[in-house]
Amino acid sequence: MPRITIADLRNRVPALALYELVDGEYRPLAAAAAGATFVMRQPFEFSVDPADLLDEEAPEEEPEAGE
Repeated sequence: MPRITIADLRNRVPALALYELVDGEYRPLAAAAAGATFVMRQPFEFSVDPADLLDEEAPEEEPEAGE
């Protein structure tokens, strides 16, 4: 069956959803938002916390004046 995975990064709250085409309609198989684990088994095993998809590193601290 055809499947589609959608990554939604709107509003900086990442989410993933996996859908499968059944009888002409896409039906949800798995979904997770930041802080939960998205897991799929087909066509290969994969799991991730959608929050890990954002590249948000802490900004480097600027040295204070006079240092």
